[in-house]
Amino acid sequence: MNIEDVRKLNNEELIKEKESILKSMMENRFKHKSMQLSDTSQINKLRKDKARIMTVINERKIIEQLEMDEKENQDG
Repeated sequence: MNIEDVRKLNNEELIKEKESILKSMMENRFKHKSMQLSDTSQINKLRKDKARIMTVINERKIIEQLEMDEKENQDG
C-alpha cells in the first residue's frame, strides 16, 4: 500500500485498515517466532504500512485543529 492509496481512504477506512494491519502484525510475529513464517519481509512491510496510515491520520488531525484555530481567531 503506497501513500497515495492511503490518502484516498476516509477516516473510518483508515482506522479499519490500521486494526487489520495490527492483527496481521501480531499473527506474523507469532508465526515468525514459531518458524512458520516463510516471508519475513512481510513484517517490515506491515510496519511501514501502519506508519503510513498513522502519518495520514495525524496530518488530518493537525489540519482539522488548524482550521478550528483559524475559525476561532476570525470569530474572536
